[in-house]
Amino acid sequence: MPHLQIECCPKFNLGPLTDALVTEFCKIETVEPASVKAYYRYSEWFVGGEGAPNGFVHLTICVLSGRSPEILKSMSDRLYEVGIQHLAGQVLEPISWTVEVREMDRDTYRKGVVS
Repeated sequence: MPHLQIECCPKFNLGPLTDALVTEFCKIETVEPASVKAYYRYSEWFVGGEGAPNGFVHLTICVLSGRSPEILKSMSDRLYEVGIQHLAGQVLEPISWTVEVREMDRDTYRKGVVS
């Protein structure tokens, strides 16, 4: 924990973006780099409403509850900017880029290493 979950339509190579997001995220106050996990999933189907961009990349930042609203906003703002910088050079047509921060309940989240 925390998790950076990226969902997108299958048009993009997200390896470089994922690396950049992890690098920036690990610089944020309260983030323990050894706990960060980042991964992406391609959505086989994507349909947008009329006039919507023809593709999307969505980042969900999952963190344990208890951080200040300022830190949560900083997470969202900083990773949003990283995405803008990386995706702008990769897309041939407009896409939707969104970032969401979700807090997971510290009292119910469980974490461990299984071997």
